[in-house]
Amino acid sequence: TVFQLSTVDVEQYTLRMNTWKRPETLRPSLIHHLSCDAVAMIQVVWCLDQGEIPEWLYLMEKEEERLVIEEHEINSLNERFNVIIPPATKGILSIDDDVLRPCLAYDWTFYKWTMNPERLVTFDARAHKIDEEGTWSYQYLSPTESSNRYSFGLTRCAFLHADYLNIYYKTKSLAPIRKMVDDYFNCEDIAMSLIISIHTSGQPPLLADYWAIKTTIELDDGSNAKISSGIDHKTFRDQC
Repeated sequence: TVFQLSTVDVEQYTLRMNTWKRPETLRPSLIHHLSCDAVAMIQVVWCLDQGEIPEWLYLMEKEEERLVIEEHEINSLNERFNVIIPPATKGILSIDDDVLRPCLAYDWTFYKWTMNPERLVTFDARAHKIDEEGTWSYQYLSPTESSNRYSFGLTRCAFLHADYLNIYYKTKSLAPIRKMVDDYFNCEDIAMSLIISIHTSGQPPLLADYWAIKTTIELDDGSNAKISSGIDHKTFRDQC
C-alpha cells in the first residue's frame, strides 16, 4: 500500500540547506536560492559545533523574511532531517551548501515532484552492486551511468515530502539506522532514499530530467571539507 501523505503546496517549496564550515560557499548559495521565486522559505541547518553563526548570516536573516536559521546542538548528519522550525510548505528541497542549479532546473523538477509527492525526486542517482559472495557495495556516479541502472538517490539536492523528515527522525524502529549514521558520520542520504522506497512499495526514486541534472555548479571554497573526500567514505558506504 502506498504511504498516504498530507496535501502538498504545488506553487512553492521550502529549501533546507545543510551547512558545514563553508561560509565562502554558503553566502553565494543563499543569494542565488533567494532569487528563485518558487522558494517559500530557506532553512539553514547550522550545527553549533561548526562555530558561531557569522554576523553576515544573522544580518541576512533579519533582512530576508524567507530566511531562517535552525541552530542544532547535536553534531550529526541525522540533524539535516530534524525539523526545528516548521517549514512553510510540505514540499522540501534538501540541499547542501556547496551545490546550486538554475532556478528553472528546480522549478521543472519540483513540478515533477508535485505529480509524485510520495517519491523522492533526486538530481543524483547512485547504484549498488552485489558480488558473487552476496556482499553489497556502493557504486559512484560513473558505474551508475555506464550501467544505466540506479538503486537510490542522494539528498544533497532532492525533493521530498516534509512528512518523511519526521518519519526518519522520530520513528523508534529506525533508531539503529540513525545510530549507524551517527557512528559513521555518513549514509543519511542512503537511509532516507531507501526509507522512502519502503513507503512506496519498493519503488526507486524518480530522477530529475537529464538536462536539469547537468546544470549543477559545485561551489568550492578550497577547504576540502566534503565528507566524500575522506579516505573512509567508500568503506563506510559499502558497510551501510
